[in-house]
Amino acid sequence: MSTRSTQWQRRWIGGLLLLFWLVGCARQPTVPRDPGAVACERLYRGLAGAVDAHGVSPSSPAPLPGFPQLALDRFHVQLGQWATDPSSTGAWLARLESLGAERRAVQLASLPEGVRADLALGDTAQALTDCATVLTRRDRQDPARLARLRAARVADDYHTTWRVLGLYPLSSLPVQAGVARYHAETRVRFDIPLMALPVVGELRRYRSPPGNPVIAPLPRDELDVPVADATQLSALFHRHAPVWEVDTAGAFDRIGVPYWRAPGVSDVDPATPVVYRHVSYSFWQERPVLQLNYLVWFAARPPEKPLDILAGRLDGVHWRVTLDHDGEALVYDTIHPCGCYHMLFPTDRLRPRPDALRLREPPLIPQPAPRPAPDERLVLRIASGSHYIQRVYADRPAGRVVEFRPYRALYRIVDADGSSASLFGEGGLVAGTERAERWLLWPMGIASPGAMRERGRHAIAFVGRRHFDDPDLLERFFRAVLVSP
Repeated sequence: MSTRSTQWQRRWIGGLLLLFWLVGCARQPTVPRDPGAVACERLYRGLAGAVDAHGVSPSSPAPLPGFPQLALDRFHVQLGQWATDPSSTGAWLARLESLGAERRAVQLASLPEGVRADLALGDTAQALTDCATVLTRRDRQDPARLARLRAARVADDYHTTWRVLGLYPLSSLPVQAGVARYHAETRVRFDIPLMALPVVGELRRYRSPPGNPVIAPLPRDELDVPVADATQLSALFHRHAPVWEVDTAGAFDRIGVPYWRAPGVSDVDPATPVVYRHVSYSFWQERPVLQLNYLVWFAARPPEKPLDILAGRLDGVHWRVTLDHDGEALVYDTIHPCGCYHMLFPTDRLRPRPDALRLREPPLIPQPAPRPAPDERLVLRIASGSHYIQRVYADRPAGRVVEFRPYRALYRIVDADGSSASLFGEGGLVAGTERAERWLLWPMGIASPGAMRERGRHAIAFVGRRHFDDPDLLERFFRAVLVSP
C-alpha cells in the first residue's frame, strides 16, 4: 500500500471520528438537567400512575404531555398569543399552572388516603405545588419548551374520520333541515305570550340565596384578564343568578344532586336543590371578559312518545352570563349538558352579525335579554320533560332557595356503594346517558350526540364546528351598538 493511500485512509478515519464526536456533542443537552426538576417529574409520574389506578382525572382543562404541572383550555390557547415578552409569558405560564392546580385538586381528592400518602413524604399537595413552581421556572427558561407550549392546542370534539365515513356533505343536509325546523318551532314558542304558555304540572321556582353587594370594578392581571377574589366572585354569582321556574309534572322535573344509583345508572336526589357553578373566560372587542356559569340537573328526559330518540337518563340546563368590561351583563346563553339546544339572549348593547345569520347552522337568538330592575332577577321558564327554556323575563326573586356548589363537586358524587365517584367518564361523557339519536347523527362527527358531558367538551353545532367554550364565539356572532343612557 502506498504512503499516499495510507495518509488518505488516516485522514478519512480521523474525519469520521471527528464527525462522530460532533454529533455526540450536538445530542448533549445545552443545560445540565436540574436535579430538583428531575425529582419533581418523578413525583408527578407517581401521581399520574396513582390516578390511573385509583382515581379520577378531568378531561378539561386538558393535560399537556411533557408539562405535568400545567393544563390548557381554548381561552388560554388564544391568550398565549398575547404573551410576547418575558413578563407576559410569565403571567401566561402562571395561569396555565393555575389550571394544572385545578386538575390536580380533583385528582388528589379522588385518591384513597393511603395512596395519597405514598406519593411523597409530608404534605403531598404542598409537595406537588412546590414542584409546579420548580417545573414552570424550568419551562420559562427553556426556549424549546416554550415553543412547544405556544404550539399546543386543545383538540376539538369533532371526529373528521366519522364525517368522511358518514358522507358529511350529503348527510348534513337533512340534519341542517332538522335544525332549521327546530329553530322555527322555538321562535314560535317564544312568540306565545308568557301567560299563555302551557303548564303541564305546577310551576315551581328556585332562587339563589341572598348575597353581598358587588365589589367593583374588578382588577385585571398583566394579560388584561379580570381577576376576582372569592368575595367578589360570590357577590357576582349571587347578583346574576337566575330564578329557575320549572313546570313540574313529575320527579324528572325536580332540580337536585346527581348520584350513581348503580354502575352506569345515574339519578338525581331532589331533597337538596343545587346549582353548580364555575367561572370561564371569553374575548369581546379583543379583550378578555369574565363568564359566570350556572348548571342544574334533572333525573331524566322522559319519552314524549314511543321510540323517542331524545329521551334518556339525566338532563339539565346550563346558563351562562358573559360580563362586559364594565362588569355588567353583555349576553346570556344556554345549553343542555349534552351541548344541545344552544340559545343566545343578547342585551341591547349587541346586534347579530349578518354573516353569522347566514351560516348553515346559524345561532339561535329567540328573544333579546330583558333588563331587570335592581330588585329583579332574570327568570328562566323551563318546560316539563324536555326542559327547554320557553321564555326569559324579569321578576322579583321568589321560590325555594337553592344551594350553590362548585363544579368540581361533580367529580365526587355518591356512588352505589356509598363511596364517591366522578360523574364523568371516558371522554368526559356521563355513562348511561346515551340517546338513540346518536345512531342517526354520528356522521356529524360528535361522540354520542345527546349524552351528558363535562365542561369543555360541548360541541354545539351539528353542521359546522363550534364549541360552547370557543373564546371568539361572541365576536363571531355579534357586533357592538351604542345604547343611549
